Amino acid sequence: MKMLLVLCWIVTSSFMLVSPPHAAFGVKVSFQSTGALTTYIAYIDNGRTHTHLKIISETEFIKIASGHWPSIYNPTRKNYFEEHNYMCGVLKDSFTLKDYTYCVPLDSLWKLHFEKNPLDVTKGKGWSNKQFNPSLSQELFLYKNYNVAHIDSDFFLDTNMWKILGDVQNKEWIDKYKCLK
Repeated sequence: MKMLLVLCWIVTSSFMLVSPPHAAFGVKVSFQSTGALTTYIAYIDNGRTHTHLKIISETEFIKIASGHWPSIYNPTRKNYFEEHNYMCGVLKDSFTLKDYTYCVPLDSLWKLHFEKNPLDVTKGKGWSNKQFNPSLSQELFLYKNYNVAHIDSDFFLDTNMWKILGDVQNKEWIDKYKCLK
């Protein structure tokens, strides 16, 4: 009887609760071979692994996350930007009927990594306290708050990505980040 109880305990304790699969997005802020300063990904998170991982352009990210495009990453065409109150989306030009994307927080992400925009110095100053990387304190802050250990290689993933998009629009947060030496 004891052996049966031990066996039952082993079997039941070995089961791991897994959340239902959901689509997620991520962004990495660093130099890319394409000349861009950001890389976007979409993937399915099943609670244990990330599947269907795909690198997407900024335009694709905005169109999928806004629900403008149907996708396996947003099958219900939910507007994630509206849900988080971010000024992002797709506008249709009434004359040319072309779609144009916009996203205010995405325009500030480079500032996390660089003191000045390395591709266009006319874009103003960044928030990094070193020329091409955040200071050690800033890197530690990014790790503790967003699970980004190495800004050159790690992505802000899922909820951390949505969190950083909100934070880069918050003046108090920006001032706090800039003060980290």
